[in-house]
Amino acid sequence: MRSREQKLVDICFSCALMISDPAYGFTKKPIEERAAWVAEQLRACGFNTVPVGMSWGVLRERQEKTP
Repeated sequence: MRSREQKLVDICFSCALMISDPAYGFTKKPIEERAAWVAEQLRACGFNTVPVGMSWGVLRERQEKTP
């Protein structure tokens, strides 16, 4: 199992490589779509974020499910 820190490092590299690949056309997408893609990558690795005010992503604690 990867540590949370390793997951975060993996996400950073994945994002950097994806946005620099002209074949993907990432820079041509609207900024909201790019932000949503980054949030999706983070969420998939256990870092749930929500946009708040001027920040595109504020970490949100996982909510415990009630029985």
